Amino acid sequence: GGGQQRELRSGTENVPGIAGLGEAVKEIYTDFNEKIDRLYGLREYFIEEIGRIEGTSVNGPRSREGAPHIVSVSFEGIRSEVLLHSLEDRGIYVSSGSACSSNNHAGKQKGSKTLRNIHLKENLLDSTLRFSFSVHTTEEEIDYALEVLGELLPVLKKYTRH
Repeated sequence: GGGQQRELRSGTENVPGIAGLGEAVKEIYTDFNEKIDRLYGLREYFIEEIGRIEGTSVNGPRSREGAPHIVSVSFEGIRSEVLLHSLEDRGIYVSSGSACSSNNHAGKQKGSKTLRNIHLKENLLDSTLRFSFSVHTTEEEIDYALEVLGELLPVLKKYTRH
């Protein structure tokens, strides 16, 4: 190859990838404001309902000041990785920590710098998950996630080290 694209990919440009990106951009920007309003509606619904579950707390703004497609939630007394894998076993895929976190190295503080900067309590740094929504997310999917959380949290709390 000729070393195109800064030695990352030699040869012809990725035409299917470029065309696919163009179609994705067209799709997301068609009826954009309606999609954003719908995402905020789903987000607000999720925040209201998850707040009914004991031991949960939503991190960040609850209004339209926050991102319309992401909700950060802490689960007191439950390690995020344990809950993440338990949810994964039930077909629910979430992320732990914050989107801005990176792998911690020896000597660094435990937990996401972003979560520390929003002054999250120390005991919640390793108990936080990020729920993301898309224009394809349904209220039924959110209800399923909430139902599964309602089942899992009491069980996982039994195995929490005090």
